[in-house]
Amino acid sequence: MDGQGVERGDKLDQEELAFLPKGDAGDESCCESGVLTKEDLLRIDKEEPVWRRVRIALISIFWIVWFGLIVASALFIVFTPKCPPRPSQQFWESKVGYWVNPFSFVDSDGDLVGDLKGLADAAEYIQEEVGAGFVVLTSLSPLYPKSLMESGKSSLKGIHPTLGSMEDFHYLLRSFKKRGMQVVVTLNFNSVPVAHELAKPEFLTASTANDKFCRADASPKEAVDGQYYYSTYGSGSGVVDLNLQSAKVMDELKNATRFWLSKGVDGILLEDAAFFVEEGLCSGDSWFAELPTCKLYTQKTLTVVSDLRKVIDEFSSSTSRPRVLFADPGNTGYGPNGNVSAELLLGTEEAPGAHVVISRHFAFNSGASNVSASPSVSAYSSSVNSSLAGQLALTIASPSDRPYADIFSTASVFLLPGTPLVYAGTEIGWNPISDVPSGLYPFGERPIVDDVASKLPMPWDSHGAGFSKSEKVSGLYQNYTEKLNVTETVETSMAAGRGPSIFNLSTTLIRLYKEEPSLLWGGFSRNVTEHPSVEVFKRSAAGFDSVVVVMVDADGFSVVDFTSECATLVPVVVYPPNELFPIGEALSSVKVYFKPASCKTVYVFKCAV
Repeated sequence: MDGQGVERGDKLDQEELAFLPKGDAGDESCCESGVLTKEDLLRIDKEEPVWRRVRIALISIFWIVWFGLIVASALFIVFTPKCPPRPSQQFWESKVGYWVNPFSFVDSDGDLVGDLKGLADAAEYIQEEVGAGFVVLTSLSPLYPKSLMESGKSSLKGIHPTLGSMEDFHYLLRSFKKRGMQVVVTLNFNSVPVAHELAKPEFLTASTANDKFCRADASPKEAVDGQYYYSTYGSGSGVVDLNLQSAKVMDELKNATRFWLSKGVDGILLEDAAFFVEEGLCSGDSWFAELPTCKLYTQKTLTVVSDLRKVIDEFSSSTSRPRVLFADPGNTGYGPNGNVSAELLLGTEEAPGAHVVISRHFAFNSGASNVSASPSVSAYSSSVNSSLAGQLALTIASPSDRPYADIFSTASVFLLPGTPLVYAGTEIGWNPISDVPSGLYPFGERPIVDDVASKLPMPWDSHGAGFSKSEKVSGLYQNYTEKLNVTETVETSMAAGRGPSIFNLSTTLIRLYKEEPSLLWGGFSRNVTEHPSVEVFKRSAAGFDSVVVVMVDADGFSVVDFTSECATLVPVVVYPPNELFPIGEALSSVKVYFKPASCKTVYVFKCAV
């Protein structure tokens, strides 16, 4: 600091030390610094109003742009088309099920009978290769074969020792759940073996002279400790019917349902649900004229299903995890006459029944003894209440219906409304004859009323390595497959160079089902065309591309005009493949010629409106 500043009496306090020294405008030290002081800024603000106007303009522009962006965003949100609504769906509404008999699937311990560990180890195949999202297990305490049924006292809460232990069951649950898959178990509340813990007088119905209904064309009674009781399986079956009109019996059934739910299963399938209570008298015993209609789907049967649905719903609410109740009517022969149908098991709005009912419309020779093994879509759509179609599970085989190979039925299961159920083996077009292997499950025994072809060991390969670890399996399995004339196995279906197969068709349709909203929840219509050898239907969900399906019978042909339905058509599945319909490429016209072929053909198109 120079002496001149001191002589002028300037006092340097801490506040003034915060600013640059005052000086003349011509002071070189100030100019050299290039920094404006506070006083300079205040002076410029007064002497240069342009600077003030620039600042005001910049601030104004900032706020105008800010509010403009807000308004533009609001307009964008309001006027941009909203995404189409996607309904909330439970697993049984959005996934494909795999229905499997653990006794005939995979043997892990070498006794030539499938078991729970073997099934658990096959989870990768079921999910990754087939594409299923949940599994349905047949009964863990079977009524067939007799050699297993009579091997010990059974219970509603037990697992047959041949399948494994409860620890093995927990292993199975963990194996599927870590893959995000659900498990449904089957419970047979209609009939039990005579060695069952509930085969006691207080739980059974005494046989009377009025009993006329037997599914095995035999006397409808069976002996337990010298006393005869009512049995829909008939004399000599070793099976008796529970009295489901008894409060004590219903308590046992409800407790068994809670038991399995508490073990971690995701649902229950009620087996033989159409036969729960065969109440009342029939005016005659002529088959088809009265029987079986007068004994199936009675009001008390529906009450039993409704009571069990309450147990399912209560358990779901208490755990905040939805469980499902399936109802399988069972083997009703060619079915009831008139308006009586399996849909009754769904219950009513006031008294809900099952969430899902198994439909056998596409099962082999379903409906009448002289019908084709390939039921039509038109017959199905005319026989089903369209508002309930989504609550049906479609399958081409079951524990009582033989597997067979038909591309129309196979495609219908995945393309019509409802829950697709793949019965083990049908994914490869498994079409066995009704012969029984004697050296491995089911050891030469035929079922009482069902088709044995639905009970046979899974056709993994021709030599048995996929089925069992037993050293004996090779010779036994080779004899089994040769005797049944088995040509298609899982091994051949998945082999390189196999070419078109039912397995390819099934897995492609499963992928399509999981990807297309119109198949998952879309509506159904058949107003596209009418032609005797061509069936056409459409699945549509609002806001998404529709799916159009064309099924052309062998030697059938037609020109179908889709002008009123679609702006463009893009093939997504064609079986057998046809080079005139390249996958993923839009057709040049929506008027399409389907030429005659030597076999049935399925076409699936994406239809843009």
